[in-house]
Amino acid sequence: MKNKGRNSSIFFMAFASLSTKTTLVHPRHHNIMSNKNLDRFLKFANKNVRVPIRNSRDVVIYTRVSSRDQMENGASLDTQMKYCKDFAQKKELNVVAFFGGTYESAKSDDRKEFQRMINYVKRSKNVSAIIVYSYDRFTRSGINGAMISEELQKNYNVLTLSVLQDVNPENSSGEFQKGLFLLLGKFDNTQRTEKSIAGMREKIREGHWVWSIPIGYKNLNKGQTADKHELIITEQGELLRQAFHWKAER
Repeated sequence: MKNKGRNSSIFFMAFASLSTKTTLVHPRHHNIMSNKNLDRFLKFANKNVRVPIRNSRDVVIYTRVSSRDQMENGASLDTQMKYCKDFAQKKELNVVAFFGGTYESAKSDDRKEFQRMINYVKRSKNVSAIIVYSYDRFTRSGINGAMISEELQKNYNVLTLSVLQDVNPENSSGEFQKGLFLLLGKFDNTQRTEKSIAGMREKIREGHWVWSIPIGYKNLNKGQTADKHELIITEQGELLRQAFHWKAER
């Protein structure tokens, strides 16, 4: 019994000594480990997998409009850029690159500037977030766009942040809200399409021309709705009409 008690004391002293030198960390709380301790394990990691850098303040900004007319005649791109920069400054984030700045329809995610940005942040080791003015600037493709955002966050530790919908995608509530906003972008786009088609059909029934102005005509009220268009025949149109007459008389 005496030896047993002595052995227990030795075991307790050894465990106490060990516990003063080593801190056991639950995997879910791995971010509280020091960089020094973490470096011991990184040499065994797959070199092809990006290691998340949670302390990085580097971000990129993406802006876009849907049409050439919006880009040339509107101030939306400038407004988006201003608010995105202000957002980054307020959050003390460092903007390292800008993407977009042009017209790209978000119905599809196969956009030149959008894909260039996605590839950039995937290759980067420091970019921690993409800032957009609104989540519908990031995408309007619905589930597909939400999956892209989720992949960036889970596999590359890159967040998608919105100026207007300032939610935190790193917690369950914020992640749910972000997904909802991305899906609503698709819903809103579908509704706009349905309303546009219904309006076009009504204008056609009324006898108005709702498509692009054909060759040989000029619209004196450019930019107005179809019911306010005033079409005249141009000099080129007169030549085309004469050509049709010559063809018909043969």
